[in-house]
Amino acid sequence: MDDLKRPLVRRSIRADTLNTASFFNSFIMGQAVKRDARKSRVKVELSPEQQDLNALQSEASAYILKNSETTIATPFSIVCLEISSDCDIVLFGSSNGNLSRYDLKEAKIIDDIPLNIGQINSVRLDEEHERAVVVGETPIVRVYKLPRFELEFELTGHLMAVNKCEINYQKQLAFTVSDDTTLRMWDLDERSSKGCLMKHTGMSKSLALSGCGKYVFSGGEDCLIRVYDMNLCEEVLNLKSHIGCIWSLAVNFDSTLLASGGADNLVIVWNILDFTPMHVFTEHTGIINTLKFTEETNFLVSGSTDNSMRVWDLMKDRREISLNSHMAPIKDLLITSYNESIVSCSEDKSLKVWSFPEFMEECNFKVLNNDFNSVIEANGDIVSCGSDHQIRFWNRHSDEAGIIGSTTGVGLKCCMSLDGEKLAVGDDYGNLYIFSKDYTQIKDFQAHKGPIRDMCFISTGELVTGGGDSKILIWDLNTWENKQLRGHQQSIWCIGYSSSQLSENILVSGSSDKTIRIWDILSNQEISVLQVQEQATSLYITNDGRYVISGGISGTVIVWSLAENVEESIFNLHTEMVTGIYVTDDCQTILSVSKDRSIHVISLMYRIPISFMTRKQPILCLTITEDCQDIITGEHQMIYIQDNPITSSKARILGPEDNVQKYLTYMKNILTGNSVPHDITMDKFVVLPYFFNTLHFYTFLGLRDNLNASLVETAPLIPSKNGYHPLYIALLKGLKGIRDDIVDALIAIGANNPFLFQILENVIVEMNKKAFPKLGNIYEAIYQPAMRRSLPKFCTPDIDFPIVTISCHPRIRPEDFFIAEDITTHGKGILFKESYVRINYTMGSKGSIEFLESLANCTNLNVMRSPLIQAMVAYKWENAKYPMMVQGICFYVYLLILSIYTAFLSKISDAPQVNFWTGFGLFFCNTLLLLYELFQMSVSGAFYFTYVWNYIDWSRGIMLYTYIIINWTGEWQDASYSVFSLVIFLSFLRGISYFRLFKLTRYLINLLFQVCKDIQGFLVLLIYSTLSFCFLFIVLNRCEGTDSTSECNSESFSTYLMTSYNLVLGNFETENLDVVEYVCLTFALMINPIIMLNLLISIIGDTYDRVQSDSLSADMKELMDMIQEVENMMFFRRNNNKLQFFQECTEFEKQDQEAGWEGKLRALQSMIEGIEAKNSENHQNLLKKVKFQDKILQTQSEKIESIMKHVSEQEKEKEKNKEKVKKTIEKN
Repeated sequence: MDDLKRPLVRRSIRADTLNTASFFNSFIMGQAVKRDARKSRVKVELSPEQQDLNALQSEASAYILKNSETTIATPFSIVCLEISSDCDIVLFGSSNGNLSRYDLKEAKIIDDIPLNIGQINSVRLDEEHERAVVVGETPIVRVYKLPRFELEFELTGHLMAVNKCEINYQKQLAFTVSDDTTLRMWDLDERSSKGCLMKHTGMSKSLALSGCGKYVFSGGEDCLIRVYDMNLCEEVLNLKSHIGCIWSLAVNFDSTLLASGGADNLVIVWNILDFTPMHVFTEHTGIINTLKFTEETNFLVSGSTDNSMRVWDLMKDRREISLNSHMAPIKDLLITSYNESIVSCSEDKSLKVWSFPEFMEECNFKVLNNDFNSVIEANGDIVSCGSDHQIRFWNRHSDEAGIIGSTTGVGLKCCMSLDGEKLAVGDDYGNLYIFSKDYTQIKDFQAHKGPIRDMCFISTGELVTGGGDSKILIWDLNTWENKQLRGHQQSIWCIGYSSSQLSENILVSGSSDKTIRIWDILSNQEISVLQVQEQATSLYITNDGRYVISGGISGTVIVWSLAENVEESIFNLHTEMVTGIYVTDDCQTILSVSKDRSIHVISLMYRIPISFMTRKQPILCLTITEDCQDIITGEHQMIYIQDNPITSSKARILGPEDNVQKYLTYMKNILTGNSVPHDITMDKFVVLPYFFNTLHFYTFLGLRDNLNASLVETAPLIPSKNGYHPLYIALLKGLKGIRDDIVDALIAIGANNPFLFQILENVIVEMNKKAFPKLGNIYEAIYQPAMRRSLPKFCTPDIDFPIVTISCHPRIRPEDFFIAEDITTHGKGILFKESYVRINYTMGSKGSIEFLESLANCTNLNVMRSPLIQAMVAYKWENAKYPMMVQGICFYVYLLILSIYTAFLSKISDAPQVNFWTGFGLFFCNTLLLLYELFQMSVSGAFYFTYVWNYIDWSRGIMLYTYIIINWTGEWQDASYSVFSLVIFLSFLRGISYFRLFKLTRYLINLLFQVCKDIQGFLVLLIYSTLSFCFLFIVLNRCEGTDSTSECNSESFSTYLMTSYNLVLGNFETENLDVVEYVCLTFALMINPIIMLNLLISIIGDTYDRVQSDSLSADMKELMDMIQEVENMMFFRRNNNKLQFFQECTEFEKQDQEAGWEGKLRALQSMIEGIEAKNSENHQNLLKKVKFQDKILQTQSEKIESIMKHVSEQEKEKEKNKEKVKKTIEKN
């Protein structure tokens, strides 16, 4: 047997290997260089978020490009492959009789040599690469001299087409098989035939040599693998397991395994040592045309007429990987050295280079003729029970396996106690079996009169069982006594329990009576009953105690609220009975399994399906390992374990495994800028662990049409790793059109699934800063009335509204608003409203200040009109108004003292003692106010200097200190009253700001400031006009005569300026005026008092109208400014950044439109805009659907054309073969 271990292959490289790593890496690097070149054209300072997003997208893209295939189009159909010794040139044998050379580095065909011998079926190079042996549809074996492919000699002996050729490099022997049923051997050195070694009873189609040179294998239409022993020089064995023609054979590198593939679609792996089958693979649906082993014999690759290649793991027996990007049957393939790549050719006139796929970390345990109805992890072992009546354990790390015991009936459920000390198993006869942790049986007895389909251990150590007799029993495993939970009328199908502290006292059960009942296990009382449309077959309670997840007999997955006892969300994803539900510990993700062979991944937080995986067999049960790293499923004859894609840090594609390669190809075309038709099925794939799905790539690359086509079909808008969802990406990259499209889709989807709005929580501040037009629509959509039947409708009349609650729960809980006595069946009608975006509402926290600042600076006034912002600002103002009122009272006390001091200034000045103490009082008040300003400055930072009132405060304080110092020292007395007048002016000016505390004056203060802002241009014109007339009067009022000269010269410029200004007020004199002066005066009166003042009135009127229409927005901005001031002072809460939901309860009233004319106009405008937007949206959606259907039709027509061409080519080839067979028969 040592001969079998000695390989007989050339030292450089085997004929079916190819080192394409350099080519593939150069392609990837080339794409990266192009991207970097594009980026380097414009140097832009990127934010940390943009840098993180770019890095994340680059990693996900690199994984896709690395694992997707490279396609090389050829003008002919390739039949066979061979490679040069330097791994740079690939030889193609084509159906038209040409032998072509393709340069992998240059990516082009460098030679297309017509050999004029018909279809080339096989090409092999000798060890020194000096000769090429070529066989085809003619019966002649031709040997060509390299590198010019000059015909060196021909070998004859076959009577029909030659199908395969292999070379024994050590002995320089060639072997061929032919349609004439023979296997022949040729001596290449002697250029002669060594005769016929074997004959089949039908055409011989396949050939393989053992590496040691001992065996020659051939397969044919007689369904036999014939084995020829070169040492014995005779046929020694016939292997028969196929029921069709054997089209392909392969031997591994150490000559221990033989693989065969046939027309029966089977791939069989044989042990050459005893020629017994080791593996039988049935997944192909077409003829197996080619087979290749990898160098380490761990993997086998097969190519088939079903247009796919499959990679089989022979060592770990993991699920095969399908490579199905070809559009026509696979003809031949090569595996590169070190298993880096696979090269394949097909009748679709293409050559593809694939990165060798990576298998998931998985393992399985098989038992024939057994359905694994229940599988659990128990103290590191996998424990199962099933239809073979055996309770088994299996340690997947040591591969130790055995039988724990047996059940009388079919094993339906097993579970382990929370402390790991006891194992319980139930069967369909109602028997219960209890084992210790070392698998010693403690007791077995009949617990129910019907099947025990589910059971669980609870935190008290007791065991809860549900039986076909409609009973739920709680067993004390020490005394073997039980307590019964009564309520169900029919067989119990499922039980749900969570051992977390928040839900450890709650038990849920589902029955065929179409109810789910919730129990308090401390009191053994029923809490509530959930009516379901279909029988629940699986239940799970989330760790936070908020939700129950149920799976139904027809495949639905439903999320129930335990607080309201209502159905919150329903997913129709499965097509058969749901057999298992799991929710991650963070309550973010649901995994559901079904007999339809699928595992669906659902976001519990956003209530959208993310993706799904598939299995070969119906899934009967689901469990997750204790560390949450692995998923374990029980199936027909197999327990399947794989790494958990939700928690795994390994890069992979989450989605239907059979279409992963199709997704990689599609995404490679997208990433490299190739135009491909939009494929909605690609939206279900996710690149892990980055959690980038197709929508992320569409948004990042700015593919608006593709994104819209996906959004129309409600593709999943999920956040990626680090929270980058498509809307966030659009905001970071400044893609306004895509941003608006996503917002429209989000609002449309959110109408039915408001939980999806939670993706906005990390972009809500950025959205406020952008202030885009549809921001108001977002705020309208995320704050919705809660009209659920489970909520109370009336309360007692003494309740004051509104009632606001900041909650961790997205949905209203009545107990957060009322005590039980406040809720009635009549009285005050109540209306609940709830927001579905978590925001930081904690006063003084960093998140709250950032959100409030972004709102205050938002230029989209529609945001201020949204009910959520109004309610939120009102809620915050209720908490902030008291500090502001204290501040206002202190300031007005200061104003009072200042007023008294001013009123009695002359008397106080005459009394030094009184003057000192009143000055000291002002000094003390001023010091307190400035200390408060210093405190504000220290806690507010840069925000303090954006507030104009703070500058006025400091100016007032400094001026008052100056006046007091002057007054006390007695120096610069001439300036004291000027300084004091400035103090009074600034003090009363600052006092205006405190009128914002009151709703009645807040509006007027805003109007005052808006008027001052709007008349700035008018003041410029007024000053210009006043000055012009001032200078005119100076000239006209020149003196006449010497008597009045001195008097005339005594008038100053200020006198003329005041005269000109008095004209504006209508104050003028007409004595002693000549004609010219009358004309100028009349013109001045027309300009200043009439035109200018009426212009001023018009400006003020326009300002009033604008402020009136936006009075609500202005009111909100004033309140937010004051709230910000208070929150900045609450520095002790800076790190209390907790995201919560805003909920409100108000008195229910019939809501009319706003009473004012401006409100009615705004409502009418909103209605018109809504109708216009709806019509535009419908028009755009219709255009998109038409374009999408056009693309589909175009794609389908192209596919039909290619199929027709392929069919016509095959018919032509069949006609040629028929003619050749006829000619051969006629010659014979």
